[in-house]
Amino acid sequence: MFKKAIATIGFLLVVVACIPLQAQDIRVKASVNKDRILIGEHIVLQLEAEVPAGSELKWFRTDSIPSFEYVDRAPVDTTTGVSGNLYRQMLIITSFDSGSLVIPRMSLTVNNSRYLTDSISIEVGYTPVEANQPYHDIKDIIDVPEVEPMYINYIIAVATILAIAALIWYLRRRRNSKQGDTAPSVTISPFEKAMAALSAMRGSDPLDAPGLKNYYIRINDILRDYFRERNLVNSPDSSNEKLVVAVKQRLDVETVYRLAQSLRLADAVKFAKYLPDVQETHKVYDDIHSTIRIVEESFLQEEALKRQEAIRQEQLKQNKN
Repeated sequence: MFKKAIATIGFLLVVVACIPLQAQDIRVKASVNKDRILIGEHIVLQLEAEVPAGSELKWFRTDSIPSFEYVDRAPVDTTTGVSGNLYRQMLIITSFDSGSLVIPRMSLTVNNSRYLTDSISIEVGYTPVEANQPYHDIKDIIDVPEVEPMYINYIIAVATILAIAALIWYLRRRRNSKQGDTAPSVTISPFEKAMAALSAMRGSDPLDAPGLKNYYIRINDILRDYFRERNLVNSPDSSNEKLVVAVKQRLDVETVYRLAQSLRLADAVKFAKYLPDVQETHKVYDDIHSTIRIVEESFLQEEALKRQEAIRQEQLKQNKN
């Protein structure tokens, strides 16, 4: 009887000792290739799990990650070893929300036991720092020579004469227009206005720094004005970051990424005196042009759906009557 009790206790001790050994064979890990990105830049998120052979495995749930969006998901790769199986999956993600973000802990189930990865902090910024570009000192204030008083008087006199002539011409034209038929007013849509402004810029390839700066300011303003008139942003001074965030729901991830890249380049030209080449300038033009076109198409689709729904509701009302 005593020997039987000792044998039972020994068996239990062996079973208890084997449990930690089995738990040590299970390893889960989440890692990224970078923890600091620009808005819209891609991150490679790698999920790994090393489990004993024959274990029942439920893989990580990768439906969504708060504040991040998926660009691509590779299938789970399996490697069979002597001690067990190694599972690995590569995910490409991005974010269009700036600030300190966190990839939360992700869970994996092995034999009805839950295992968690560590959370990962990601810093998402907007304006890039061009390390290879030289910094320019702020120029000193330039003294403007005084203008002779007589010269100013001549300018005032000429301006006064031109103003009087313009006033007479305006009054005569107004009187003549009242006598004739009133011309119908033409309303230009925000899309038509933006396309006309972009067409006027096509073919202009400024090479000097002032010309490039004015070019990028103008093309940036065309995009901002279109977004404002389409009620995507409220302020006429909305930052490029807000423009990207406002439109990301209407574009696919790749288009949003290209737009963010182009607007970052525009900021670099305007504020960091970066001088892009002609190819980069053409790419920015194409990205702005395609963005406005795709956004307009999304609005037209919404309006078509609303009209169809209105017609359907009207038909239902008539059928009831």
